[in-house]
Amino acid sequence: MKNIIIDDRMRALGVTKNYKGYNQLKRSVELGLEDEDRLYNVSKRLYNLVAQSFGCSCCSVYRNIKTISENIWKYNYTTLCMIAGYKITNQITATDLVSILVANIQRSQYRNAS
Repeated sequence: MKNIIIDDRMRALGVTKNYKGYNQLKRSVELGLEDEDRLYNVSKRLYNLVAQSFGCSCCSVYRNIKTISENIWKYNYTTLCMIAGYKITNQITATDLVSILVANIQRSQYRNAS
């Protein structure tokens, strides 16, 4: 069920499977949902795990997600702010994108449980 929600949020932001980092971003969000503490030291506790899963470097994971975040900023800013729940004033980083998606999914799960 979480995978469907993650896919829906990513699709709403214009992120499709043609991005090299699509599955890396999706896995990052999954890991962030499993253990929110991973969001505190993203390079070691999140990107490293994703890199191991995909057989690439931590830097590649960061760069691929950064490319996605830059394109979202350029082309889907309004939807990004809606998903974040607030107006974003500075361009987001790769880490910000993962955090925004994790927080949005957690909020939706909390609302559905209530």
